[in-house]
Amino acid sequence: MESILRHIGLVLLVLACLGQAQAQTAQLTLDVTGNITHVTEAGTHTYHFTRADLLSLGAKSIKTSTNWTPVSVWRGPTLESILEKVGARGKVLHIYALDDYKHDVPISDAKQYGAIVAYERDGKPLEPKGFGPLMLIYPRDEQPDELNRASIEARFVWQIYKIVVE
Repeated sequence: MESILRHIGLVLLVLACLGQAQAQTAQLTLDVTGNITHVTEAGTHTYHFTRADLLSLGAKSIKTSTNWTPVSVWRGPTLESILEKVGARGKVLHIYALDDYKHDVPISDAKQYGAIVAYERDGKPLEPKGFGPLMLIYPRDEQPDELNRASIEARFVWQIYKIVVE
């Protein structure tokens, strides 16, 4: 009897973990609005990326540290591929985070630095209670003289849910 209860407890734990993982990946979305030429729903002037949309853009990996993490391998679509998909026309990106943080990033960073919008760190999805669902990552360790400055550190926005192109 004790063996059966232990087995049932293990099954319930696995199911709870799977449910939590599904909830985390279900939140992997991004809205891009503002000065864009492509939208997903007429009349909204917004391109809504679903998890599948973001994954379909392909992924790039950047191995770097941040001020908040040791060297890690970050993975996600390039910022440039996201901007191309929405037909972005502008000079500044207003990047919004779930914790009410907002930071402006020059649109030129997409090409100049090859920044990515990461959804994984070291092969694991970014969790909303941490840096997720999305985090803007620069190859800081590859270009320390240029990217290891306070003005760039502020651009490592995490918990991203919206980008407004201006």
